[in-house]
Amino acid sequence: MKAIKILGGGISGLTAAINLKRAGIEVEVYERKRFCGKNTHDFQFLENWTFAEDALQILQRLNISINFYHKPWYSQEIVSPSLKKCLKKSSRPLMYLVKRGQMEDSIDQALQRQATDMNVPIIFESGLTATEADIVATGKRKPAFTAIGITFPFDDPDKSIVILDDKLSFGIYSYFIVNDNIGEIVSINPSKRKDHQARLNLTVKRFEDLLNFKIRTVIHRFAAPVSFSFFDSARIDGRYYIGEAAGFQDCLNGFGMMYAFKSGYHVARSIIENDDFDHRWQVDFLKPMRVSQTNRLLFERLSNDGYEKLIATLNSRNPLIIKLLGGDDLHLILRRLYNQSISYFFKPLLLWPQLGPIYRYFLRLIGRVVSG
Repeated sequence: MKAIKILGGGISGLTAAINLKRAGIEVEVYERKRFCGKNTHDFQFLENWTFAEDALQILQRLNISINFYHKPWYSQEIVSPSLKKCLKKSSRPLMYLVKRGQMEDSIDQALQRQATDMNVPIIFESGLTATEADIVATGKRKPAFTAIGITFPFDDPDKSIVILDDKLSFGIYSYFIVNDNIGEIVSINPSKRKDHQARLNLTVKRFEDLLNFKIRTVIHRFAAPVSFSFFDSARIDGRYYIGEAAGFQDCLNGFGMMYAFKSGYHVARSIIENDDFDHRWQVDFLKPMRVSQTNRLLFERLSNDGYEKLIATLNSRNPLIIKLLGGDDLHLILRRLYNQSISYFFKPLLLWPQLGPIYRYFLRLIGRVVSG
């Protein structure tokens, strides 16, 4: 049997290679760059709210060794356009901070080592095309959004802050992560815009003012594509599409790495067991992707006025609102958000101008009844 050719040495491609090789199937990974994984040199979060099982336990079940840097994260601060703050905490790891790119302890380099330790051939600077591959694990060619950011020295406690402001990141969010005295600021905007750098500059200034500091040295600059659409079928013209190549991405809050891992595993098991790949991934994670996509469409309609109301909703101590959110624990809120067919609190925000004081009075009244 000839070796299965995988185009792309990122998370999904290497996960597929590792699992195929474990089953005794010959596989070759073809990578267009000189290295595997992202070229961003940044921090990202492995979300831990989408599935009931802990993310690290899922990876171990997918035959991925946890030999990369990972730090559990238990809180998230969210800031409105007018700088109103909301700090939400979680009783269990909300997400795990990991490193991306060529850093020695990054998740990308760890997967590359796991593959090479199993004698998986990785051909770098490859000219292999998608039509020549059995499994396509590359990024999207036409992403909907582009994230650009910087990293810099920052002597401050670890933190993660999201700012919702269409003047900084249109229809999505900007964020600031501090980890081990390294800061990272990222602005995300529709790819078709021409003012990405200007918006990043505004984002940097906003965080500098918010935290009363000044960036003196930039360690690294990076850019990354973001897509919010996915295939109905990931088997096209006899080839399998996985990870970002299939659009398997979190459309709302997260980075979507779990979908990359899971799709790589499922394509390997589908080949090993000669069954339906589409059925496998659809049963496992189609629902949370669809929910996040629906909620993204609602989120994009909020604009800055809606963001202010969102922060007010998250900060509310009204028992009814807390119950609708799924509790006061951010992990529970996000678990509910990713398992509802329609957003349960975005729609009231959109109707807020029409319902006005009557709606707010009703919530206060029911809240008093619930609290006894």
